[in-house]
Amino acid sequence: MAQTADNDGDAIALEPLEISTQQTKSKKRAAARTKPAQSVVVTARRIEEPAQAVPFAVTAETSYDLQHQDIEDTQELARRIPNFNHADSGLFFANLTNMRGIGSSSALISPSINYYIDGVPVPARLFDMPFGDVERVEVLRGPQGTLFGLNSQAGAVSIVTGDPSKTFGGTAGVIIGSHGRKEADVMLEGPVTNSVSGRISAKLYDYDGDLTNVLWSAPGVVSSSDEVLRARTYGTLSGKLLFEIDDDRRLTLFGNWSRDRQNPTTGMWLDDPGFPRNALNPIPELETEAATAGAKYEQNLGWARFTSISAITGYDTKMEADIVDGFLGQAQSGAPGFMLQAPGLNVRRIDEDSTQLSQELRLDGATAGVRWVAGLSALWSNFDSTTDITSLALANGSYRGQIETTNLAAFGEVTVPLAQRLNWIGGLRLSYESKDFDGQFLGRNGARPQFDESGNVDYLFLTGRTGLSYELADNLTAFATIARGEKTGGYLFYNQFAALGVPLQPYGSSTTWSYEAGVKGSRLAGGNVDVATSVFYNDTADEQLFTFNPVLGRFSVQNADTRTYGAELEAVVRPMRGLSVGTNLALLNTEITSGSALILGNDVPYAPSFSSMLFAEYRWSTPISGNSGETFVRAEYGYTGSRMIDPANSRKLSSYELVNLRAGWQGERFEVFGAVENLFDENYATSGFQAGTDASGRPVFAGISGEGRAYMIGARTNF
Repeated sequence: MAQTADNDGDAIALEPLEISTQQTKSKKRAAARTKPAQSVVVTARRIEEPAQAVPFAVTAETSYDLQHQDIEDTQELARRIPNFNHADSGLFFANLTNMRGIGSSSALISPSINYYIDGVPVPARLFDMPFGDVERVEVLRGPQGTLFGLNSQAGAVSIVTGDPSKTFGGTAGVIIGSHGRKEADVMLEGPVTNSVSGRISAKLYDYDGDLTNVLWSAPGVVSSSDEVLRARTYGTLSGKLLFEIDDDRRLTLFGNWSRDRQNPTTGMWLDDPGFPRNALNPIPELETEAATAGAKYEQNLGWARFTSISAITGYDTKMEADIVDGFLGQAQSGAPGFMLQAPGLNVRRIDEDSTQLSQELRLDGATAGVRWVAGLSALWSNFDSTTDITSLALANGSYRGQIETTNLAAFGEVTVPLAQRLNWIGGLRLSYESKDFDGQFLGRNGARPQFDESGNVDYLFLTGRTGLSYELADNLTAFATIARGEKTGGYLFYNQFAALGVPLQPYGSSTTWSYEAGVKGSRLAGGNVDVATSVFYNDTADEQLFTFNPVLGRFSVQNADTRTYGAELEAVVRPMRGLSVGTNLALLNTEITSGSALILGNDVPYAPSFSSMLFAEYRWSTPISGNSGETFVRAEYGYTGSRMIDPANSRKLSSYELVNLRAGWQGERFEVFGAVENLFDENYATSGFQAGTDASGRPVFAGISGEGRAYMIGARTNF
C-alpha cells in the first residue's frame, strides 16, 4: 500500500487499486433494502469522497435509483434534480438543457452542461442518448470548469459505469408496457484469467410510438390516423476488460456501441384543438450510430496516484423529415392540410458525423495534509454537418458546415486544512481553445449556385473556484464557494441566409461568476435524515442567447448579460422502519440584464421559478416460499412551473404536474414490479418555438408534447 505524510509527518495510506467482488455488491444491494441509506461516495472532484464533503451542490443517483425510478435519459433525470431544466425538442441531438438558468437557448450552440462517461467527454450532440450500463450518475451544479473544463459553465454530469468483478455474476431485466414498449438488458461479468476480469452488457429498447400522424387522401378526407410518431428502436453494447498488473497498477480497456432508429416529431401546432398530433408526409426518419473506444491506466506511485484516460468517439446521424406539418402549415397559410402533404414537396435532410480524440493525464494525492489533484487534458474534434432543403418557400440547396476544435488545458485543485474541521478549497484551469470553421452552400432550382465562407477563433482563459468548508458535526458540512465558468464562442454550423450571400458572424464567449453557500448532511438523526440545501447567485456576462427577430424574420445569436439566483433543497426522512419520504425543491429567479429592447428585462428561457419532486416509499418484509424479500409501494409527484420559450418571451408554457406510481416485490436475487407514469394523463408541452406568422401577421407557435399515461410491468434478477 502506498503512503505519504500528513502535517505531523505520520503516514497517510492511499487506497490500493481494488475491485469490488460480486459478493460485496450483492451484500450492498441487500443492505440497502434493510438499513438506512449509506453516504454515497462520488468523484465530483476527481477524487473519491462522500457526497456531503463536496463543497458545492451535487446529486448522485445510483444504479438502484435509476432502475427503480425508471430514469433512462436526461429528461427523467432532470425532473429529480433541483434547477436542472430540460426542454425536449423532438430530436435528441437538439434538446436543450440549462442549470440554474445558465445555458444556451438553441441546439446550434454548444450546451453549457458537459457530460462525461468514465472521465471521457461526450460530444455535445450525443449528450441526451439513453443511459446504458451505469453504476452512478453524478449531477454537479454550478461552474465546473476547474476539473471538467471545456464548456462546463453551468455544471457537469458525470456518468460512472461499473468495473468488472473478480467473481462471475450478472443481472438481467425485462419490461413491457404501453405503446408497444419492450425492453431487455443483460450484464455479465467475471474473471477471464487470474489477473484479467471482464464485463459486458447489452440493452435493447423498442417502442411503437405514442403520437398520432394524420394523412389525407383528399381535402377533409383522412386516409390514416395512427400512433406512429416517436417510435424508436435502440440498442447498445458495452464492455470492459480490466488487467490487474500488480497491486499498484491496473489497465482498463473499454468500448461501447449503439444504434438508434426513430420516427420523431419535429414540432406540432401548440394551439391545435386536437393537440398533440402531426400531419407529416413523409414521416420523419432518424438514424444514429455511435461508438467509443478507450483505455484507462492507473498507477499508485507511492506519493500520488497517476491516471491516464485516452479515448476516441465517433458518430454518424442521418435524418429525413417533412418541413411543413399539415396542421401547422394550415395555421400559417390557411391552405388545407391536404395541399401541404405531397410527398417530397417540403423535405429537410440532415447528415452529421463527428470524430473526437481526448486525452487526460492526472495526479492526485495527499501531501503534508493537503489533498490535491492536478493534470493536463487535450481534445480534438471534427464536426461535419450537411443540411439539404427541398421546399416551395425556402431556398433550395444544401449547406455544409465543418468545425474543427482543439482544446488544451492544465488544471489543479487543493483542499487545505486551516483548522480542525475547517478546509480551504482552491483551484484553477488554464485553457486554450481554437475553432476553425468552413461553410459552403450549393443552391439549386434558382437559388444562389454557391456561397463559401470560413473563419477562425482562438481563446485563452482561466476558470476556477475557491471556498471554505466546515464540518459542523459528523456527516454534516457547511460550505461557501466562488466559481468562475466560461463557455467559448464560435460559429453556428448552419447558415439560414447563405443563399443570400450573408456570412455567419462569430458570437462571443460567455462567462459566469457564481456564488454559492449551503449545508449538506447524511445519516443524521440516528441515520434517518439526509439533507442538502444551498443558495446561489450567478452573474453571467455575454450569455449566448438564440433570438428571433420577427421584423427581419431572422434568427441570430445575441450575447447578453443575465442574472440568476435561487435556492434548492433535497431531503429524505425515514420516520419509521420501511418508510421513506423525500423531496427536492427549486426556486429560481432569472433576468436578462442587457441586450436589445426585444429581450432586455425578460426571463431566461426554460427556467421555471418553481419546480419540485415529492415521493413516499414504503417497504415491508414479505417472505415468499422461504425466500426473504420485501413488498414495496412508491408514489411520486412532480411539478414543473411555467417557463418562457425564448429570450423574447414570446410565449409562456403552462406549468404541469405528473404523478407516478410503482409497486412490486423484491428479493435478494429477484424482483417483479408494475408501474404507471403520468397517472392522470396530463397533457402538457415540454418546449416551444415561433414557427412564423399566420395570414394576419399573428405569431404561430409549435412545440413538443410530453408523454401521456403509460403502464409497464417488469422483472429483474441478479446472479
